[in-house]
Amino acid sequence: MYAKCACLPDARRLFDEMPRPTLVSWNCMVSAYGRSCLVEESVAVFNAMRRAGVSSSEGTLVGVLSGCVDSSLAINPGMCVYGYSVKSGLDADLQVLNSVLTMLVRGCYLDSARWLFDRMGNKSVVTWTALASGYLHIGDYLEAFDLFSHMRAAGQTVDSVVLVNLISAAVLFGNLSVAKGVHALVSKLGFESEQDLAASLINLYAKCGDLESAHEVFGAVQVANVVVWTSMISGYVEGGHLNEALMMFDSMVCANIEPNEATLSSVISACAKLGCANQGKKVEEQAIAIGLHSDPRVATALIDMYCKFGSIKLARNIFDSVSNRDLAVWSAIINGYACNGEGSEALVLFKEMINKGFQPDAIVFTHVLTACNYSGLVDEGLECFHSMTVEYGIEPSIEHYMCMVDLLCKAGHFRSALKFFKQMPSQVQNKVLAPIISSYSAHSADSSIELAPEELLNLDSQDSGHCVLMSNMLSCLGEWKKATSYRRQLSKEGLIKEPGWTCIELSG
Repeated sequence: MYAKCACLPDARRLFDEMPRPTLVSWNCMVSAYGRSCLVEESVAVFNAMRRAGVSSSEGTLVGVLSGCVDSSLAINPGMCVYGYSVKSGLDADLQVLNSVLTMLVRGCYLDSARWLFDRMGNKSVVTWTALASGYLHIGDYLEAFDLFSHMRAAGQTVDSVVLVNLISAAVLFGNLSVAKGVHALVSKLGFESEQDLAASLINLYAKCGDLESAHEVFGAVQVANVVVWTSMISGYVEGGHLNEALMMFDSMVCANIEPNEATLSSVISACAKLGCANQGKKVEEQAIAIGLHSDPRVATALIDMYCKFGSIKLARNIFDSVSNRDLAVWSAIINGYACNGEGSEALVLFKEMINKGFQPDAIVFTHVLTACNYSGLVDEGLECFHSMTVEYGIEPSIEHYMCMVDLLCKAGHFRSALKFFKQMPSQVQNKVLAPIISSYSAHSADSSIELAPEELLNLDSQDSGHCVLMSNMLSCLGEWKKATSYRRQLSKEGLIKEPGWTCIELSG
């Protein structure tokens, strides 16, 4: 009783007071520690049991392995337990094997997991599902599909968990025909009305860009729960149908369905993209009313929204109210300060984040370099780029290179920008031409700059923006004929200069 209620100290006290614990008592104690992910304690009780001369059962091993399954650091003791099961003849038990298989999958030892899977005589639906989830985790949807085919051929019963995995594989594949085939199978097996599967199907169709079919699945659910509603709302947001997402949210509230963290973050994202400040404020009030305003996921969305509206103080208030900040919360506020031209404050927060033990990822560094770029912090930008590549071992992306080139060009450090540019991979150079061409126009009189205009354009002559920039640059240099030829190239090759756009909220 104490063990099931998670009162482990009380359970252990009663266990220690037993003069001769039975096998059931030992198993209860081992399993209690295992379920609580206290692997060392679980293994210690298991070893004490062996020293006491009590023979282990399959339940004992499953109890120890249950803790190893949920801890990536427990693979070694877990494999020792598996070795003991082989030695003691308990390795034929399906529960033991499934526990070992799940442990290997979650520990990302997929080759070992497949080796064990192929040698298992009996397989349950748990066996197939465990391995399939491993393939999905690394994005190998083809192996997941193949596994499902073999599972069906083996006559294994398909349940809702298997179908959710199958739908996840279809999401990764992203093919509408496959999506419809999976949907047909779900309907054929009679699972379409199950809410978890309906939510997964809605997400599948949304990822494939078929929001009409997604809404049909939504409409077929008799009583939709918050997960189903959220899937439909998120689908609209990701598909760019932002007004539909807000209307769907209003309908959800009218249906007395309380939103969760995922619902609120999607709706807040829609408000941010539409520039609906009033609607965003109302959603924040709803989040406060149900106690979710300080949830990291919701807070991240709110911070991003207010930063987009230019309300950096409101964003900072939300950030300060979150006690359990994760990397996404830090990333959002750093980006907010960066995009609002307060690069120095963004760097202060970045350093504070590092001091609190957070490991920055590529996205955080994009925001930090953006902060340096918008605020003209050249030395700080170079230092951060060096730290990213050398100290943290992050390979620069196009966004990182773009920030650095733009920063150097804006600051008038064209030679440094050019040197930086020439060291980039060729596939990246095409993406950062705009600031280089613009800066070249301003520094073209400097004879020490060894880069001809043709060299720049030859990198990517199919970009309309680059053609316009080249034409303007050549005009400044007095090369009128060449400038005209690039302008003609726009119409000749059907290149169109894409206009910019933005959203504002009218009537308040």
